[in-house]
Amino acid sequence: LGLYGFLDGLKEKGVPLSYVVELMCVYQLNGGSSMNECGALSGSVLVKEELCHGHTISLKTIERGLSLLDLYFEETIVHLWRRLNEIYPDLSTDAYVDGSHIPREGAGHGAYTAAGEGGGSVQLQDQFMIAQLVDSGLPISVEVYRGNLNDTPQYADFVPQLMFMLKQGSIIIMDHGGSAKDLLHEIRDNDMDYPTRVRMNRSDIERIRREIGDAKYVGSGTMCIQHRFESSDRHTYLYFSVDRYIMGHLSAERRALRLMEMACDAKEYVEKQDPRKVVKPVKNPFFKVKSVKVEVEMTLNPWLEEDVAKAIRETEKDDCGWFKLECSKRLTPLQALDLYRHRAGIEALISSIKSVVNMKPLRVWSASSTRGAVLLGMIAQLCVSMVRYDMEPDQIIKRIDGRVVRMDHKPSTATICKNLSHWTVVLVPRDGFKIDRIYTDENDLTRRISAVLDCYRGCFRPLPRAAGP
Repeated sequence: LGLYGFLDGLKEKGVPLSYVVELMCVYQLNGGSSMNECGALSGSVLVKEELCHGHTISLKTIERGLSLLDLYFEETIVHLWRRLNEIYPDLSTDAYVDGSHIPREGAGHGAYTAAGEGGGSVQLQDQFMIAQLVDSGLPISVEVYRGNLNDTPQYADFVPQLMFMLKQGSIIIMDHGGSAKDLLHEIRDNDMDYPTRVRMNRSDIERIRREIGDAKYVGSGTMCIQHRFESSDRHTYLYFSVDRYIMGHLSAERRALRLMEMACDAKEYVEKQDPRKVVKPVKNPFFKVKSVKVEVEMTLNPWLEEDVAKAIRETEKDDCGWFKLECSKRLTPLQALDLYRHRAGIEALISSIKSVVNMKPLRVWSASSTRGAVLLGMIAQLCVSMVRYDMEPDQIIKRIDGRVVRMDHKPSTATICKNLSHWTVVLVPRDGFKIDRIYTDENDLTRRISAVLDCYRGCFRPLPRAAGP
């Protein structure tokens, strides 16, 4: 990727920036997440010689390195993109876009830190958006946002920047956060296309009722009603999924159970004339509710199975089991569904960045440290993703819709990092300053990784070491 030469041009004095970034990437990929610990680890004689190239890299140097990554954030993204296009000239630029959050630990607040929904609760967090190429799985761009910013403005800021990197005719696949009309028009104005998930409306429900008999089966328990708008050439796809219907039905059952409990309370009110069972007065220091007159009429019996089933049907939404995709170009229902479903790849990428690469919030709390750490996480992930992309796939057999299918398979990022962490190098000193390196605990995967790295060995230049005493 030419990162050594590029990064060293950003810092003239002291430890070369490339060595600082190399140390942090290796430390993160090895399971570390504390830059304080990373700075202390660099004091080890072995780490100093093997990873720091003879330099002493302090915590202050690491913090300065993260600040420089923030200062040259866009330039670094552009450099990586240019090098990727040189290494892979025929790289397809169809891209997935998605976002996630980084929980903020400790008592301090960073410039991007705000209370937002994440991890199933409200917490202090920073958010980021990331883009991943569809075919290769390589991450190509990332940006940081405030923890309480909604998805729509994040997409509106991130996607236009991303479009400068993509070829005309590229497809940008987004979730519901990228369905704003202004953004979709901007994508079309730049001669690119999109599929995205959009909310269903009343006209969609009516179309389902009218055209349900014309729905086409597309596989995996899914059928589709396709529609084209002549004026705008937009295509909408209304999918019914058995799996989604089952989940929606189970959700309706849980709601019905809660309503049954309320019905029991209502029956108790009828018997005891206690309105508090069905009416909860607002707590307000300025007034009190002294008497409430309520009339209750039981319409269904919560102890009859037929009535319970009817209650479940009534609590199910009209669009239970249905979801809607919109696309700017004509695709078959299966093509549109496959494009959207394969967004699972970018979700796996985000999970890898957060758990395998161990991108965690820093306790420096500055905006530059946060952006630098996020860019560092993307660089580390990109290196592993390139190794994975260049590996020859295995052949596995899977059963899909009752058919036996032979598919290409590559190990996950987590598997690659786990095997590399167990790959041991024994250093054997020889006469003078010569050191022999003996690799142990090799397996089939580490040998495949080594073969990929050997393809790039001619691209590596000798790295200067710190001058000895």
